[in-house]
Amino acid sequence: MSTQVNVSYDKTNVQCYVDVSKPVNNIIKTLCMEQFNISEPAILFALRLQDTEELITDENLRRKVTENERLKLVSSPLIEAAEICEKLCYTDDKSLKLATFSLQKYIKEVEFADEFLKREGLKSLIGIIINSTGNTLAYALTSMQNLMEHDHGWEDLETSFINKVIKILVDQTLVNICRPATAIIIKLVTADKNSTTSPIRSYGFDVLHDAMINQPNFLPTLVQRLASADYVLCSNSLCLINALTRHVTDQYWESFMDMLDKLNVRKAVALLMNGVHGEELSKHLLEFQSLFVRQAYRWKRTQMSLHIPSHKAMLEEIWTSANLSEEGGKWRKVGFSTEAPKWEIQRVGYLGLENMHGFIKKDTEEYQKTILEQINRPAERRCPFAKTSIEVTELLCDYWDISTGYTTSTSFQPLLLSFDKIHYITTKAFFRLWNEMEATAEDFPKVSALVRSQLKFALLDEATKQLYEFEKDMLEVEYKVIRDRQLKELELGDDLLSKTPVRNLRGRLYTESYEFVKQQRIKCLLMGDWFPILTHQTSLSQSNTQQNLGRRSMPNKKWRFYRLSPNTKFLHYNDFVDKVFVRDGVEELPERIDLSLVTDVMTGMKSQVSTVTAGSPPKKLYNNNNPQDLTFSLMSGPDTSLADFVASDLKQFSEWTDGLNMLFDKNIGSKDTAEFIQVLTEIGIKVKLLDLNGEKVEIPQCVEVPSELPVITNGFYYDDPFA
Repeated sequence: MSTQVNVSYDKTNVQCYVDVSKPVNNIIKTLCMEQFNISEPAILFALRLQDTEELITDENLRRKVTENERLKLVSSPLIEAAEICEKLCYTDDKSLKLATFSLQKYIKEVEFADEFLKREGLKSLIGIIINSTGNTLAYALTSMQNLMEHDHGWEDLETSFINKVIKILVDQTLVNICRPATAIIIKLVTADKNSTTSPIRSYGFDVLHDAMINQPNFLPTLVQRLASADYVLCSNSLCLINALTRHVTDQYWESFMDMLDKLNVRKAVALLMNGVHGEELSKHLLEFQSLFVRQAYRWKRTQMSLHIPSHKAMLEEIWTSANLSEEGGKWRKVGFSTEAPKWEIQRVGYLGLENMHGFIKKDTEEYQKTILEQINRPAERRCPFAKTSIEVTELLCDYWDISTGYTTSTSFQPLLLSFDKIHYITTKAFFRLWNEMEATAEDFPKVSALVRSQLKFALLDEATKQLYEFEKDMLEVEYKVIRDRQLKELELGDDLLSKTPVRNLRGRLYTESYEFVKQQRIKCLLMGDWFPILTHQTSLSQSNTQQNLGRRSMPNKKWRFYRLSPNTKFLHYNDFVDKVFVRDGVEELPERIDLSLVTDVMTGMKSQVSTVTAGSPPKKLYNNNNPQDLTFSLMSGPDTSLADFVASDLKQFSEWTDGLNMLFDKNIGSKDTAEFIQVLTEIGIKVKLLDLNGEKVEIPQCVEVPSELPVITNGFYYDDPFA
């Protein structure tokens, strides 16, 4: 399979044919001997693209070498690695700067990296990072970052090096230094023993923790950089905060979360949500939001204990801040139903205790005024503060999916990150509505339902709503307006759905619905489906179909069939001229993609897809004049695509993108799928409530029938005694 190309060496240019079915070493040997009269061994040379200098290997030969491609014959990675390793031992800054500048490009290549590591180049690179400054340090850090994209070679980095990188991140202000330093720490914290994505598992949060403690400004620096004008630095800083939060171990979980709270990281992220952000940053913002839901869920599941000093201190402050006498019992006075508040708070755990304590810390005078006002009322007219605070926490947890532990929201929820402030405002709104309703103790569920209704209204368009607007909706909208809106809602829904047992049922059914959809989507991948072959895949697909028996591949193959392997570790595929029947299993699909190499599923305009075989642009679905791109790619790193897809319709696009994301335990990217899970949950709730199977339904043994039928003037009579 010969292809005409232009090849240059030194100052000589030739036009020749190369057989892309042969190994690259054979092609190089032929070029050396027949075109350039080079006597040195072919192993000392390599082929690169003239324009991009990308190394030509056996794996990418057929994809990269096309008709009239311009190539150049250069020194092999073996020679380049030897030369650069030698230059890294120089002492003058100019030589080191040039060497590290070249290194950051070449070290991305596996062939070069392997030779570099064999020659102990990593030791020299670490020495430069520890001792250099300025651009030399920036190039060296970027080289280290690029080396860490490989799954080997950096398993044994010493603690002194990790400490140095964290110190660099804290002390340095130059963007081109801080960016790679942040990326290196991200790789270290995510490469832990529990990792499912990285073969290197010798680091993790515990390894980073001591270095972080030695640099007390580490976390403050990261939070400060969330406001950086440099987009990449801001995005990387948030990515690192997410990585630390996701991988923190149980031993340090509580102290680490306390540090983040003291640094107001949620406020900084909420400000980012309200600003202008690109796609990469948006992904990190949604991940932070999801991680906060998990964090709040863990707080809610953490039971209060009087043996934990911080818990006991908060509970005691709730009492002492009320400034009341203990005569006649104290805890009922602040709104508990018994004198054992611990058991009542268990419903919302540490999260509820912290919210109650936060209300008092925010406005002690308002708290004292509220408690005193309730005590001076008749018992049946009191609105119990503690019970109200717990109920409001539960309402907010239900609204933001905290009761389930994870969220499928694909939109920003900045007010979620102000959970304590929202709790404070909503608790005040509860008391306001209680007073305006002139409610009694028996009316507590009704007031709760009314607050739930107004909360849902006040959080509409949450992505763009400011806190003061929410406060205005909760505290200034007239009771009559809220009540009228609730009555309209009750016409469409049942107030039963707001009861505590039903809320618990909703949480369980939501988890079941999510798992059901996940299995359905993955089943679609296991069944497999057809996708058009893209133009940049044509040469690869042609070569891959050439059999060992010598049959020539057919140049007009237009379709590729993908199927997930039964062990879900590989995506198998093969190319075909037409859509034909493909037997179960993967025997007819010899090519495969290792899914452990996939780092992201890029969709829409983010994907690497250009054009399909027929030359038409990527398909788009048009709905109400809004085009939706149906393209997606499996990425291995920020710029490397393992496979590109163009879905035939929205159904196929949703099944495959959601299936892949769920397979990798990533957030659902499809709003329709998130809504589908919610719909399944609500249907499940209604089926459970209706008890459609008839169990436990009491059927009367005898029914009293009236002796005389009533006279109906219109001639109709419905004989249902229960009507």
